[in-house]
Amino acid sequence: MKDGQSSRTAEAAAALRANHFKNAENPVFSDPFAFELTSKGWQKLLKTPLTVKVMNSTVFNRTLGLLTGQVVGRSRYAEDLLQQAIQQGTQQYVLVGAGLDSFTLRQAQQYPNLTIFEVDHPDTQAAKHLKLKEFGDIPANVEFVSIDFEKESIADALARSSFQQDQKAFFSWLGTTHYLEPQTTLHTLSSIAQIASEGSEVVLDYSIDYRELDGVERFGSLFVSQFTRFLKEPLKGQFRPKDLHHAVNKLGYQVIEDLSGDGLSQRYFHQRPDHIRHTIATHMLHLCLK
Repeated sequence: MKDGQSSRTAEAAAALRANHFKNAENPVFSDPFAFELTSKGWQKLLKTPLTVKVMNSTVFNRTLGLLTGQVVGRSRYAEDLLQQAIQQGTQQYVLVGAGLDSFTLRQAQQYPNLTIFEVDHPDTQAAKHLKLKEFGDIPANVEFVSIDFEKESIADALARSSFQQDQKAFFSWLGTTHYLEPQTTLHTLSSIAQIASEGSEVVLDYSIDYRELDGVERFGSLFVSQFTRFLKEPLKGQFRPKDLHHAVNKLGYQVIEDLSGDGLSQRYFHQRPDHIRHTIATHMLHLCLK
């Protein structure tokens, strides 16, 4: 990531959400702002007929289209659980590594009693802040909290904000742990446990060791690894589910659900005519602080 520039992988994820929203029949996750949030380079590609044809072809969806499934699947899963948490009285939503997530544009005004904290690297955040202003005033219930995950704890970052430590919160942490050292991920979860109250929830996605994968999934994982390295944001973090569960239990969390890629495909992509499904290279983890 260059100074003053948003994350390239965040831009790629926004582009995949934009393409899915614009071109998929019955989108798994609808993001009408993703196109405007991504980079001009991606916008140009998404306006090119040949690119659109390739990105929405059966061959693409059965192979590299697994990336689309991963990106839209994790967003749908997290926001489904967020809705449940709001119905149960949660009034704080923390987007950890918010990237170019568009919840602030899509939902903030619908939940005036929900305080939304966007936590991210200052460069990604500055670029996003400018994009959000293009749509008008940023809602009063949105607060930006800058952090460098490799150098600072999320507890220290949130302590500078209006975050209420005695109130339950819902933490969404998507598309980030893959680029962090495993110990950094566990340190962040430990930091959340220190500042969040009992009953707070965390939803995150994490990568499975590619050596445990076969066939197209292994090829896809290797492709993503090389692609992110090309973007100068290499993949670093992988976990074995049992080891991760043991580690988070020691940190004070209860594992509510660890949903595999196949589980996500069954829940959100069952019998889709476009053949999009979720990769088995990543899982979704739903945690609750005991």
